[in-house]
Amino acid sequence: MYPLDVARGRELLLTGWIRTDEVTEGSAGFWMRVDGPSGSTLAFDNMQSRGVRGTTPWTRYAIQLPVDSSAVQVVFGALHPGTGTVWFDSLTVEVVGPATARAYTAPPRPAEDLTRLLTDQELAVVPDPDAPAEDPASTEWVRENAHPIRSLGADDFSDLGFFAPLLEGKRIVQLGESGHGVREFSLAKVRLIRFLHEHLGYDVIAFESSLNECDRAGRDPNAVPDAVTLMRNCIFGVWHTEEVVALFEYIRETESTSRPLRLTGFDIQTSSRIADTRSDFLRDVVAAIDTAYARSVFESDRRAQTELMRTMRNPGDSLPQFEWGAILAFYQGLAEWLSTNEAALASNPTNDRSVVMLARQTAISMAAFIRHELAGPGPDATEIRDRGMADNLDFLADVLYPDEKIIVWAHNFHIQHRGFGTGRTPDVPIRTTGTFVAERRRPELYTIGLFMYRGSAAMNDRRVHPITSHEAGSLESILHRAPWRYSFVEMSRVGRRAGTSWMYEPIVAKEWGTNPQRIIPREDTTGFSSSIRRGRRTISDSSGGTNSRSRPENDGRPGF
Repeated sequence: MYPLDVARGRELLLTGWIRTDEVTEGSAGFWMRVDGPSGSTLAFDNMQSRGVRGTTPWTRYAIQLPVDSSAVQVVFGALHPGTGTVWFDSLTVEVVGPATARAYTAPPRPAEDLTRLLTDQELAVVPDPDAPAEDPASTEWVRENAHPIRSLGADDFSDLGFFAPLLEGKRIVQLGESGHGVREFSLAKVRLIRFLHEHLGYDVIAFESSLNECDRAGRDPNAVPDAVTLMRNCIFGVWHTEEVVALFEYIRETESTSRPLRLTGFDIQTSSRIADTRSDFLRDVVAAIDTAYARSVFESDRRAQTELMRTMRNPGDSLPQFEWGAILAFYQGLAEWLSTNEAALASNPTNDRSVVMLARQTAISMAAFIRHELAGPGPDATEIRDRGMADNLDFLADVLYPDEKIIVWAHNFHIQHRGFGTGRTPDVPIRTTGTFVAERRRPELYTIGLFMYRGSAAMNDRRVHPITSHEAGSLESILHRAPWRYSFVEMSRVGRRAGTSWMYEPIVAKEWGTNPQRIIPREDTTGFSSSIRRGRRTISDSSGGTNSRSRPENDGRPGF
């Protein structure tokens, strides 16, 4: 640990040298983490997107992180989760940069009536005196073609009617977000999901959360006492907010109708508090025809879960590779056994075909989850997870819900079509879920990304941070020229001409409102960008198993 008295309010620079030999799996690198009160993470970097691979000479690498004045400890080290040989040398940590202010606190946000459609005057963008100068043709085109979104909560959906012709023939609608900590993103997505369900016939909502856990929770959403419990039995904690609870209340309400909104997930990872009951689920499916094998399945899956959690907590305390190989072989064998015995299992009154196929896909997902964790931080792990999520979306579309239209809720990172390139480089070395889904299903796919312009957002640890300013020609700067706080810009039917060339070229857009990346808007989405303005977020207190009223945490301007 680093002595905090000299580091608080400054930045720490970790440098060192790395040499590698035949690192063909996993990667090598340094890591550093700044911890805050109550176990929170204030800053973290493990070189996941730039880990060292292959055979490389001695090269200097660096990590630089801010140390908030509320930090309680800073820890750092070197890592090598993979094959080959790695040498580390001359690690140093030094304090750099001027002193900074204490943890950022978002200003209070103005009140907004979420029950009705707003007028042009109420939706008018507050001028940004620091906005960069923008191309006049692009500004004019955006102002003339943006669609106003007149509410983030109203039951009147007349302002969303322009979606109907755009989504003709589109079976899968992907709803992205540039960060998980934006209140307006969640409000807008929940309202759009209700519109898609009630007016355009989309009957399945699939979260970037565990396939097994979300689908099991969604099979009887009213079996639990309330919407908060349903939410916590499915999705990652980053979405445990008051705004998202409203969607789970809606799911429960529709269950008694002729067209319920079905809840499921598509991630290979575990995401909820019912992850520990997966072993029981697999055992019960198998026990319909083979109780002895069912007991073996329960014990093997339970052991795999225990060892996987231990590896995630401490990669250095993991099983030998040959033991992981045996666990992977178990899941492969289970998937094959379930396929071979599908008819017999499905004919048993305790099962139906969808349950059997969910069990099979769960086995496949668990094998992918294990490979993801064993790959360590880096592009290989990212691609394993994202390919697995794409495979799970195929499973939902082709097996579980072959006749339904599906809505996908995920981060922009996972659903953009060209994959992911680090920093400002136009290269795309990492293939993501959106890459695979677009390759397989582009004609029936429609992808929406959400970005933010100004204000505040929250990281996954719920630490609030300011959205940084944008450069001229960036996606956020261009979309800021729309005349409304919340708006959509449609791109799929737009040709290249003066005012629209930015859609076809690599431009900067930000993840989390702070990290610049290069995207090509018209290639990374199916055809339109949603520009949501004046973003804020509230966070519900999920401690103690109850859902408290949320409190204001930030005031931001989302976009794209």
